[in-house]
This record gives sequence, C-alpha cells and structure tokens, in this order.
Amino acid sequence: MANGKFVGSWALKAWTAELSDGKIVYPFGEDVLGQITYDDNGNMAVQIMRKDRTPFSGVDPFQASPEEVVEAFHGFLSYCGKYDVDTDAGQVIHHLKISSIPNWTGQDQIRNFEFDGDQLTLSTDFIGASRHRLVWGKVKG
Repeated sequence: MANGKFVGSWALKAWTAELSDGKIVYPFGEDVLGQITYDDNGNMAVQIMRKDRTPFSGVDPFQASPEEVVEAFHGFLSYCGKYDVDTDAGQVIHHLKISSIPNWTGQDQIRNFEFDGDQLTLSTDFIGASRHRLVWGKVKG
C-alpha cells in the first residue's frame, strides 16, 4: 500500500556503502546523481548514475564498443515497479518489474526508511559484503 510521505520525487544527496571491514566508500563517487519517484498509485522508479560517466565515442549508442558499454553499465543503476510500505517494520518494499541489473527483475528489494523533515534515508542490511545508505532530498514543485 502506498504511503503519502513517500509520494513525490526525491533527489539523491549521498550514497555510501559500509564494507564488512567497516570502511565507508562511495559506490558511484561523492558527486553521484539520482532521482527516485513514488506516486500515490503504488508505482516507483529510480535512476542513479556516476556524474563523471564517459560519453560514447559515436552518436549511435547501439554501436558503442564493448569497453564503453561495460564502463557505462558500471556507472548506472535503474529500476521501476510497484512499492508497498510496512510502517511497523520501517521498510519500503520495491517490487521490481524492470531493472538495469538483470538478476533483480521480478525480485523485491527491501529498504529500511527514515524521514527527517524533507529528507528520506533508505538503507539496506548487508548485501554480500556491504550495506548501503542513500540520502534523498524532496524535490520541490
């Protein structure tokens, strides 16, 4: 079920990952770009990218070299689908219909959430060797 506090668009302010040894890293750099949007019908979409992605050398993106495609893939993450909010657990569940990561299509991605004014923090438990924390600011107007 959709939750009104989530509804709207949110701009990514920071994305950090804590590694199993306690080290904090920035998966897409400290100047990462991103937006997540939730609507009141239970739909959501997110796009995140490295700010410093190298443009393809040609004008046709489907003719990019394998190396260019690999670099672009490693600097971009996107998915969309439906979402539900479990307020008791403090979690939002993203039910993925489409994902830039093929293994995630059809899966649920569970995020812990916290609101602080016009800021939304989404975090994960450990996924493999890291856990992630994404801080979003509400987009006005």
